[in-house]
Formats: sequence, C-alpha cells, structure tokens
Amino acid sequence: MVFVEIATLIISLVILAKSASVVIKNAEKLSRFFGISQIAVGFLLISVSTSLPELSVSVISSSLGEGAISAGNVFGSNIANILLILGIGAFFYGLKIRKTELKDIAIILVLTTIISVYIIFNSIITNRALGLFEGIVLLLMFGAYAFYISRKKSIELNSTKTVSKKEAMPAFLFFTGSMILVLISSGFVVSSAVKIAETLHLAKSVIGATIIALGTSLPELSIDLQAIRKKHYGLALGDAIGSNMTNMTLVLGTASVINNITVTLPVFIAALLFAIIANIILFYASAVDKQLDKKGGGLFLAIYLIYIITIIFLQIIGGS
Repeated sequence: MVFVEIATLIISLVILAKSASVVIKNAEKLSRFFGISQIAVGFLLISVSTSLPELSVSVISSSLGEGAISAGNVFGSNIANILLILGIGAFFYGLKIRKTELKDIAIILVLTTIISVYIIFNSIITNRALGLFEGIVLLLMFGAYAFYISRKKSIELNSTKTVSKKEAMPAFLFFTGSMILVLISSGFVVSSAVKIAETLHLAKSVIGATIIALGTSLPELSIDLQAIRKKHYGLALGDAIGSNMTNMTLVLGTASVINNITVTLPVFIAALLFAIIANIILFYASAVDKQLDKKGGGLFLAIYLIYIITIIFLQIIGGS
C-alpha cells in the first residue's frame, strides 16, 4: 500500500510542476493583454485562485462553528507564503524587487500587519477576535485593494510584444485549466504524504504542523518557484504576498461574517507574532536591499524552521 502512495506522490508532484509552469506562462500573457502589472495579475488571478482551498475550509469550518480552524489555516499559510515560499525561491534563484512594486508590497504588508496586531490585541483584551463588523470591514478592504491594484498599468508594455484577443482567449483557458490541475494535484500530494507519514507512525501534531501546513501553500509554492525561476518576480510577489492579503481579508472576512471567530490559544498568538516578524523582515528587504539573495533566503528558511519547532512545542505542552 505504501508503494502505491509513493507512486501517487511522485506522479502528483510531476503534474503539479508541469501545470504550475503553464500557469506562469499564460499569466504573463494575460498581464500583457490586459496591460496591467505582473504584480496585479499575481494578486487578482493567481493569489485568489490559490486561496480557494483556504476559502472553502473557511466557509465549512465557520458554518460548523469551528472558525478557529479557518483562522489557524490562514495564519499558517501566510507565514509559509513569505518565509518558506519566498525563502526557497531566494535561496535557489534569487529574488529582485523593483522600485515600482515597492508601494504595492508595502501596502499589503502594512495592512496584514495591522490586522494581525488587532486580532492579538482583541483576543487578549476582550477574548473575542473577529465578528460580523470586522468581517464586513475585511471584505471591504479586499474589494478596495482589488480595485486599486486592477488599475495598475504595466510599465513593460512598451518593451514587450502585445497579446491579441485571439491569443488571450486560449491563454485564459490554459491558465484556468492549469490552475485547476495545480489545486487537484496539490490535494493528492498532501493526501499521499499524510498516509505515508501515518504508515511511518509520525505524531499527528508533527504531520499537522509540517505536511498539512506545507500542503495548504503547495499551489503558491509550485507556481511562485516557476515564476522566480523564469524571472517573473512580479508574478511571484503578487501571488505570495497577495495570497496573504486574500487570506487576511477575503478568507478571514468570510469566516467572520458567517460566525464569530475567537482566538485565544497560545499557538495562534505565536503564529500571528511570526507573521508580523515575517512581514517586517520582507519589508526591510524590499525597501533597503531591493532583493533577496541566497543569504536572505536562508534566513527566511531558518526562521520558518524555528516557527515549526515553536508550534510543535506549543501543541505538545497544550496537549493538542
């Protein structure tokens, strides 16, 4: 049985890599067709699409009165998007950040940091994190930023070949089909990995904090690594930090509207603190260095490892 799971894992990883490559190729075409920046396409198309698993988990868990599950998923994914995904990309390929993208990056990092601080403050002081009012505000924030970013024109239009309507239609179809394959193959990868881990008798807390946590960010990881490898840095940044914005506003806002979310466990507070730390470091790298090299990528990965160890430790002492 374990050999079947290993075979499924390998095949799913191959499909995931190939479909992610197709997503990036056609997303770049769509960027040129619509005349908007790559970071806008990364946010509007890729990040919203890759956040669909988190959104579905959010709706289901909140409907069942388990909003904390959706909150934990959001915070864990956001940390992985910055520290793990951008860390791996920077470590192996290097990541350059254009001056024109800095404003958009700063807006997202500031907003997600403010939301994180608010959740920590509210959960400690009032024992209530997010309700209907906060949910509506978060959804309005998502709509406002989506409108703002959609009006960002590409500065590369004069230096790249334009894409006709005839070329754009198949590009959109290939993008959509490949994105669906990314999401499906990611699910198979996680499922197979969990079954293999269970066969090896790994603790559930370890499986949850590593395989499942990584699995929720696997679509972003596969797509962003392809984007960075092909030097489409705007697409990678738009997806990685755009997914954070989507998770903190659209996903968390939807969950809050459906049901109140209370976050009091030390595990969530720790996750929020690590999310804030990740935002601060990325903002510094963007504003000062304008790039992430192998050293910076290594730092991101080291902090992510510390985060995983911290979460596992808190789960063990908390008995969860």
